[in-house]
Amino acid sequence: MKKTFSSKKSAFSLIELSIVLIIIGLLIAGITGGASLIKSSELRSIMGEARGYAVAVNSFFTQYDQYPGDASVRVGNASAFDGDRDNKIEYVNDATTPMSEGLDAWFDLKDIGAIDLALTPITVANPAINAKVPVTDIPGSKIKGAGWAFDYHNLSLQNVVVLTGTTEAWVATKDLVNSATPAATTDNLSTEIISAPDAFSIDSKIDDGKANSGNVQAINNTAADATACTNKHLTTSAPAEYRVANGAKKTCALTFRVDVSS
Repeated sequence: MKKTFSSKKSAFSLIELSIVLIIIGLLIAGITGGASLIKSSELRSIMGEARGYAVAVNSFFTQYDQYPGDASVRVGNASAFDGDRDNKIEYVNDATTPMSEGLDAWFDLKDIGAIDLALTPITVANPAINAKVPVTDIPGSKIKGAGWAFDYHNLSLQNVVVLTGTTEAWVATKDLVNSATPAATTDNLSTEIISAPDAFSIDSKIDDGKANSGNVQAINNTAADATACTNKHLTTSAPAEYRVANGAKKTCALTFRVDVSS
């Protein structure tokens, strides 16, 4: 009996291929949309944290007529020392010791129940000398590796909470926040932790969208355009723009005003 073999080959139909392409498109859209939602959640969290710390500072001031850290009395067991009561929450207020009102402020706020912290207690002697690590030494943020620190912004005359990475170890020639806003300088202890586009998004939503004015301001750590947060590197009254073209590079640290009048 003669056997016959079919040479017919099976293949996907156009309909089947279309269905596969649609499924792939939906998966890509879902992944992209999910990443966008995560990013939006992070930015909302940053804004919420900054507002919460401003409320906590206001609560302390309402109760004691002084700023946390700067207060001339210790309001509980967590606080390590008395401030100089000059209405400035200075990261380092005594260069001789040095003592840090900016670090002690967290423990003042903890003592009155305004915030809930589990940070390493500071001591009076040299509390700001070493680098400060988010979550361990300063409150952490939603963004991985980010944390919060208090300081006084000399140029804008604002008490601020700073969104930063691990801070640098303190030396006499540096501050947590630049003295010029924003400036081509490395004379600050804060480190870049957020991209310029994200910083601009936050600034635009809750302030004026300008990097060197208002209640939200940028810290520039370099004059190199490729790694700079803003397009103005010297003290200037002209509006500074965030360098959004630098994309996802973490080039910015941000300050948020926490004064009682803010």
